[in-house]
Amino acid sequence: MFRVFALVVALLGMTMASSAQAERRVALVVGNGAYTHAAALANPANDARAVAAALERLGFEVVSGYDLNNADLRKTVRAFADKLVGAEVAMFFYAGHGLQVGGDNYLIPVDAAIRSEADLDFNAVKLDLITRQLDREAKVKIIMLDACRDNPFEKELSRSMGKTRSATVKKGLAEVSNAGGTLIAFATDPGSVALDGDSQHSPFTAALLKHIEEPGIEIGLMMRRVTKDVFESTGERQRPWTNASLTGELYLKPGETGGITPAPASSAPAPSASGFDDRQLELAMWQAADKSGQAGDYEEYLKKYPNGQFAGLARNRLAALKNKPAGGNVNTATADPTRSSDQGQNRSADEAAELQIGLTSSDRVGIQRRLTLIGFDTRGIDGAFGPGTRNAISRWQQSRSFAPASGYLNAQQYQALIAQTEATYANWLQQERARQQAAQQQQQQPQQQPTATATPPQQQPQQQQGPSARDVLQGVGTIGDTIRIFRR
Repeated sequence: MFRVFALVVALLGMTMASSAQAERRVALVVGNGAYTHAAALANPANDARAVAAALERLGFEVVSGYDLNNADLRKTVRAFADKLVGAEVAMFFYAGHGLQVGGDNYLIPVDAAIRSEADLDFNAVKLDLITRQLDREAKVKIIMLDACRDNPFEKELSRSMGKTRSATVKKGLAEVSNAGGTLIAFATDPGSVALDGDSQHSPFTAALLKHIEEPGIEIGLMMRRVTKDVFESTGERQRPWTNASLTGELYLKPGETGGITPAPASSAPAPSASGFDDRQLELAMWQAADKSGQAGDYEEYLKKYPNGQFAGLARNRLAALKNKPAGGNVNTATADPTRSSDQGQNRSADEAAELQIGLTSSDRVGIQRRLTLIGFDTRGIDGAFGPGTRNAISRWQQSRSFAPASGYLNAQQYQALIAQTEATYANWLQQERARQQAAQQQQQQPQQQPTATATPPQQQPQQQQGPSARDVLQGVGTIGDTIRIFRR
């Protein structure tokens, strides 16, 4: 028992936040739907009011505005900037119309008439105006954009810009670069249109409201649950995307949870009477027990946390230890040739830990891509975790001294993989995007007219269609901290 708690104290010394005071949180919430020069949207104002109320319950100081014209939108952003001073966590939620021209993203006030490129400068608000305020003041930034309804100004704006320059008017919004400590959530994937919804809220906001006040849920996991709900509720027509570069974990509402959720690093819940944060203490005690693999240590964990985050896994490990034949190993290892017999006894618990992460098929594609990029070949990048992928995960776990090297990821290892591969993955993504842009530019070059001759000109070979944004992104995956395209 002394050995376990000694390790607990050591782990806490590496992971605990030194401040017991709650961080200051500020949010800007805007919902624009009552457009005068475009079709009105029914839900943005409702969405924004509901999100603002939820954030206030979560302790945010909220600056909000609904159906704002150009002048009022700018005044509201300025009020938000003034309130941001000294904030540690800042959030921006926007519902309404937005568009992209020449790589810049614009939010559309309700009185905007966008007929020419000059109208964008005077009648719309650049998204950069808001992101600069966030980057200047806050340590942790959250941007949620339910702004992917169809662009009502696209045809008229393209017509005014001419054939060549109108190519810069895209159907979505451009890549949103962000500083470290930022999470950006988009209502839908590139190349698609988000639904405004037939009920009181859009599908994205309805899912967000369902999960945003759940206690003890890390924001990355929360957004994966939002993605799952939207994808299912829209009949697989809409799938949110998330891009995160958070350097720690953020819990919008600290508290108990039934799932496997790592202790927070970005938010600092109040410590227990002993002076330690109870959730971090639990995590440290579980890590100590899991590292030792001894039945007595699992029992001590269950004694202190009978309903804890890892209680189910602790009971599974105890059962496996008690049922292990004397002098031998359980037979479950033979079901997977990539696992050792010692690893086999914990297979059900390892699988359960991975299931708790809530990986989508696109998340799995991203994991395979990341492993392959750093030298652990998965024998295919298709979202299916077969023996090749399990073997690659196991070899990566061994390289990082994770035990057991089961071939199944838990939440801690998942975050470690993301952190380790961030730079390599971002470089690969940039190369893919550059390749796509080069292909698009080649398609836009005018075909040379053939010279008149006595014989019919030979048919020019058809240019190969370049990869679409969807093709690239399906290869990228949707891990919460990697998608960098903002779709309106």
